[in-house]
Amino acid sequence: MDQIALISGTNVLYWNSIILTLATATAICFFLAFYFGVSSNAVAGFGVIPVSLVLSLVLARFLHWYSSTDSYDSFLSAMTDYSSGGYALLGVFAGCALAAALLRLLHLHRNLPQMLDCMCLAAGAGIAVGRLSFFFNSSDRGQVLESVTTLPWAYPVTNAVSGATEYRLATFLIQAMVALVLFVALTVFHGRRSAKGRRDGDVCLIFLMCYGASQVVLDSTRYDSLFFRSNGFVSVVQVMGALGLALAIVVFSVRMVKARGFRFWNVLLWLLMAAGIGCAGFMEYYVQRHGNEAVFAYSVMSACLAGVIALTLLIRLLGLRTKKPAVEW
Repeated sequence: MDQIALISGTNVLYWNSIILTLATATAICFFLAFYFGVSSNAVAGFGVIPVSLVLSLVLARFLHWYSSTDSYDSFLSAMTDYSSGGYALLGVFAGCALAAALLRLLHLHRNLPQMLDCMCLAAGAGIAVGRLSFFFNSSDRGQVLESVTTLPWAYPVTNAVSGATEYRLATFLIQAMVALVLFVALTVFHGRRSAKGRRDGDVCLIFLMCYGASQVVLDSTRYDSLFFRSNGFVSVVQVMGALGLALAIVVFSVRMVKARGFRFWNVLLWLLMAAGIGCAGFMEYYVQRHGNEAVFAYSVMSACLAGVIALTLLIRLLGLRTKKPAVEW
């Protein structure tokens, strides 16, 4: 149940809506700041915003309806009545990317990777603010914690059946902190425009890699994850997060091979990453069957994925083209 912020006659304003509006405004402002810092194309900068808002709203609702069909009377009501119901953040990612691609197809801008970089930076700031909306409802939480009752790890929730207060893992707050750290780190990286070998699109790839890996772990802790209809237990967010990580690995690996040629140690790096991803996958299987060992399982999963991220960043560095030394006569 969302907490009410203001009642005016028959109109009700919820805190959740206020925070999400502030998050949207934050993301828009940072996007414009970053984009106009690297481009003077005002038509593309301002034009992509309304398109992104419309597509994000529609796709976010569609993905939520897909995984939570029982929450709506029908598909038509879900897609036409936005006064209630939920939204999936994945739809916002898809809507923004689709809007940037659409404007590129219309030739309103010429550098899609550059725009996606700015969008990902803005996403970090927007998510950091938007996740705070869950302070005002009982969503985006993890399992009950016995020994921890303080932020940022735990937050009280009233059990709807017993009325008792439960301290559950504050998944939403950890997600906000991860997004904030990513925003700060990538902003510093983005600011070094003259950094050796940096290409447009690198910020986007690193964001998808790091944020995706974090969601593989954090979405597993939620009791209200969105699942595929085909099975009912595989998380949509986890799969998309893993694909974001895989995309970065593939792109940076291709660059490495092009820059240095195929070497035997390339295979060793890929095998190490495959082992890390496999171990993380096993820990996901393990924690679903040994919930009492969640701290151990999630710690190992996080360490494995952090190792994969480190190796991927190493591959990116190995893919930087080095200039051949000048010939001395």
